[in-house]
Amino acid sequence: MPQSKILVIDNEPRMVDSLKALLSMEGYDVIGEQSPERALVLMEQSKFDLIISDIKMPDIDGIEILKRAREKDPFMGVILITGYASLDSARNAVDRGAYGYLTKPLEIDELKLTVERSLERRNAELEKLRLLSELKEANEKLQLKIAQMDALTSAGNLLATTTDPRETLTSILSMAIDVIGAKLGSVMIIDPVNNDLFIGASCGLDKDVIRNTRMKIGSSISGYVAETGRPLIVEDIEKDPRFSRINRERYESKSLISVPLKYKDEIFGVINLNNKVNGCPFDQDDLDLLNSLAAPAAVAIDRANLIMDKTKTINDLTILHSLAETVSMLIDPEKIGEETFDSLRELLEIKAIYWYDYLESSVEIHLEFFHGNIPDKHFPDHLRTFKFLQRSMTMGKTSSADRVIENLSELLAEYRKYFDNGCSVVPLPIFLKRTLAGVAILVFEPGIEFGPPRRELALLALTQTAAIYQRQKAVLNATQLVTMGKLLAEIGHDLKKPLTNLKGSIQIYKQKITENPAGEYFQEAEKEIDRLSELAKEMVEFSNPNMYRTKKIQISDIIDKTLDLLKIDLKNKEIEVVKIYESHMPEISVNDREMLQVFINIILNAVDSMDKGGRLTIEINKVFDDGRNWARISFMDTGYGIPDDKLNEIFNRYYTTKKTGTGLGLAIVERIVAIHNGRLSVSSEVDKGTNFVIELPV
Repeated sequence: MPQSKILVIDNEPRMVDSLKALLSMEGYDVIGEQSPERALVLMEQSKFDLIISDIKMPDIDGIEILKRAREKDPFMGVILITGYASLDSARNAVDRGAYGYLTKPLEIDELKLTVERSLERRNAELEKLRLLSELKEANEKLQLKIAQMDALTSAGNLLATTTDPRETLTSILSMAIDVIGAKLGSVMIIDPVNNDLFIGASCGLDKDVIRNTRMKIGSSISGYVAETGRPLIVEDIEKDPRFSRINRERYESKSLISVPLKYKDEIFGVINLNNKVNGCPFDQDDLDLLNSLAAPAAVAIDRANLIMDKTKTINDLTILHSLAETVSMLIDPEKIGEETFDSLRELLEIKAIYWYDYLESSVEIHLEFFHGNIPDKHFPDHLRTFKFLQRSMTMGKTSSADRVIENLSELLAEYRKYFDNGCSVVPLPIFLKRTLAGVAILVFEPGIEFGPPRRELALLALTQTAAIYQRQKAVLNATQLVTMGKLLAEIGHDLKKPLTNLKGSIQIYKQKITENPAGEYFQEAEKEIDRLSELAKEMVEFSNPNMYRTKKIQISDIIDKTLDLLKIDLKNKEIEVVKIYESHMPEISVNDREMLQVFINIILNAVDSMDKGGRLTIEINKVFDDGRNWARISFMDTGYGIPDDKLNEIFNRYYTTKKTGTGLGLAIVERIVAIHNGRLSVSSEVDKGTNFVIELPV
């Protein structure tokens, strides 16, 4: 325990020396002074526990010393001594707060006892003061804790009812600033796409700072907390080896705290506080409190984000449903395009849309419609049709989106020049049943991001529209086919009777007139009538969508029967037939009569293409594609082939390159294969041959 410090004041030197010697022997630290003026200076410069002063002194008396001492320290112990004791002086000394009043000559024991009690009294007063101070501090802390608990409770109640993410962030920051007592604060949110943080809510920051601040995760204090997921307190940012910054005027304090917004091991962002109101550094209690606030805040953010996502999903689905409902009642491509654009503009904020249909037969895309805010100039004709590279696209096969986009690189470059104001041009290949149906080119204003979620939503809307559109075209085509079929049936039926009469008349005249060249003319006319009769028969058969009765059969048996029927044609043209049949092929359900007609038409086309002989390779094997098994039948000839510009026309009705052809053979083939739910494709190279491929479901 430190020595008590005593100041002795008396204008008599012997009294000062005596008291100093006596009290020093008792273990006190004693200073003696004869001049009251110098004594007052010592009182201002040093701290004393007790002052012993004579009452009667020149200029400044003991009562003044007592007054000055009590002004400096209300608990200063003062003992007054006098050689002229009186009741008035004693009362005056006690009234002014003297701890003791002694008369000269002093009794040593009485002096010691008075000094001891005076110091005890002072210590008791100081202890009382200390206890009161501690009690006050404890009470203030308790009140602060109560206020903080009330604030946390209010925060929980508020966050439990908040569903808007931005409102949630603002509420979190406001409560943190009020409870902890800070001047500056921010809530930074993680952007998972760019792997950085942006300011979601703030207090005390400039608008430019809020708008322009982006921090990479891992860099800066917020980035460090977002990366590690651990709360952080920095007592002096300029001395912390982990961080450094340039002082800015808004930073009044070098201390700050930062905690992560974390829920279910997922970090949403970071809360930062700076510039404590009382000017002190942040402490562990502040960090713990902010951490306690961050926990329910993270839950609230998660819930608000979930509600917002669900609400957006519901809105998106509502728009998609409305689009499907509207498009299903439209036929005009322009109207369908307009509805699609309006929906995508609402869903994705697109600027324009260009829809291309994919023409499989010609391996090209053709502009079907375009809508939106396009440049104020004539639309370039060279952007209306774009042909894919033959080597990059295989007819009847599914091409990947990457390969399609790779083929579109030249077209996209033209669009980017067409939109020369920094717009984003995004191609979206549309697949139906894993087959390319078309390409949608979307145009976005500069600065709008088109991430995976938005891409999936766009593909969903476009695929839905494409499916409905194609179904409606199929229904329209079917209606036209039924009408055309009825017409063909009537025409074919009406032709039979006059053709029969003509043939009979020619046969009669042929018997009566046998001279040449009349006989040759009759013979040629009879052949032409037979051809017209066959044409009428094909027209009737083509128009008859009768119910196909199918049965399980080996497809190789039908092909062998076809080859047997056409063996004379094959022999006359010196065509070698190579058969490659995979063993253990399963039986498939087909109408054998119709399938025989398919194979006859394809093989006759091959025979006609090989006037100087050649080879016909027929291959049968089983393949797995599109989630099921198929029987694949390939007819590969070495004939003169089909030019690229004609390849897309060969299945058209009445298209033929033969002088005596009807143009219905391959159209019938396509119809029969489609009725069997099969797939038909063809590839050809001039002077090298043609390959017809039929795939039938097993």
